[in-house]
Amino acid sequence: GRLQQGLQAPSPTEVAVGLLAVLGAAVVIFVLALGFRSFRWWGTFIACGIIGIVLIALLLPSVQQAREAATRTQSMNNLHQIGLAFHNFHDVAGAFPAGGTFDQNGRPMHSWETQLLPYIDQAPLYNQIDLQRPWNDPVNAPHFRTQVPPYLQPTESLPRTVNGFAASHYAGNQRVLLPNAPISIRQVTDGTSNTLLAGEVAGGVKAWGDPTNTRDPAAGIGSGAFQFGRPEGGGAVMLMMDGSVRFISADIDRQTLLAMATPAGNEVIGE
Repeated sequence: GRLQQGLQAPSPTEVAVGLLAVLGAAVVIFVLALGFRSFRWWGTFIACGIIGIVLIALLLPSVQQAREAATRTQSMNNLHQIGLAFHNFHDVAGAFPAGGTFDQNGRPMHSWETQLLPYIDQAPLYNQIDLQRPWNDPVNAPHFRTQVPPYLQPTESLPRTVNGFAASHYAGNQRVLLPNAPISIRQVTDGTSNTLLAGEVAGGVKAWGDPTNTRDPAAGIGSGAFQFGRPEGGGAVMLMMDGSVRFISADIDRQTLLAMATPAGNEVIGE
């Protein structure tokens, strides 16, 4: 089921402060109970303090890993929801949305994320947008300042606004989501389970309404402005064209990543 967007695991700092507070309170209670009867008890207090600090140092890596696992799970849930929206859009329109729409003069109009709004429980927001005007037109601008939860990763390290507009922490695969060119599943001859559709970003964040919010997976997995990647590093959670979601390591072979980026390259993708 859908995870609640507001729930986040406590940060390591919060856990450490909490443990220290509990330890301090225990020491104070212990001291009061003894009534300072003997100086030798201070050795016990110091030992307890050292043990507490050591325990915290040992616990912090585990807490950090648990937090990263929780944020990854929520990000995967976001991409599952986005993937379902893509397929519902395809069922209605006969193709996935274009990566971005541009008018006859090349002026950016609307993004693939805008086109998915009715399929991620954001129909009221979508209905307020004038699709005949650019996304950043003064008439439309107020609507594009609205944050859309499925487009945001559960992290404090990424901006939630870009030049005053609500951000997206995901981007589309520019080899599939082409400008003014919707693609259908029939055109994905490499197989939808082998072809990347969208994924997490760790840098170069754009607004969800920006029609240029796509990037090339062939640039590799990392934190660069033109790459896919997680803020914590190590890889990226990616959405495949069949709607499945998987974690792709930053160490993946570039040729394999390029093969996964193209919808009809006829490459053989190794395990």
